Amino acid sequence: MKNTTPHWIAIVLLGGALIAIGVKFVILGTTAPGSAEDPRMAVVLTKTERAMVLGEMRTLLATTQTLIEALNENDLKRAENAARKVGKAAVSTMDFRLRAKLPLEFKRLGFGTHDAFDDIADMAAAGKPPAEIQRRLAEAMNNCIACHASYRLIAATP
Repeated sequence: MKNTTPHWIAIVLLGGALIAIGVKFVILGTTAPGSAEDPRMAVVLTKTERAMVLGEMRTLLATTQTLIEALNENDLKRAENAARKVGKAAVSTMDFRLRAKLPLEFKRLGFGTHDAFDDIADMAAAGKPPAEIQRRLAEAMNNCIACHASYRLIAATP
């Protein structure tokens, strides 16, 4: 009878290593603990990645302003077009290496926000009342508030 124990040990060790890598890159991301001055968790990115994420956040903020104006003017087509641009399609091109650096809750809040903008675009396309669309926008803004209260982006030092 053949001894297969070494094979099972190798399989278990390899499986454990894969799980550890998955936890690190899917759940934990590349982070550093907060400090006494700023207790928010630091997400450690390259300067280019940090600029990219901050640029995306500024785009979301500008889109929110456009939505407020469009809904105030009852211009649902403008609201739909603005929201659609920052929906899920906007994150489909995000680099996998950058995604791996983001902690799971950061990703959940961010992807939830992009999903909400798709919801807003769908609501505007369906002719929902502006007040109802504004409520959905307010819900989406809660993701922004939660993320900014929990995380800060820092550039890795070379």
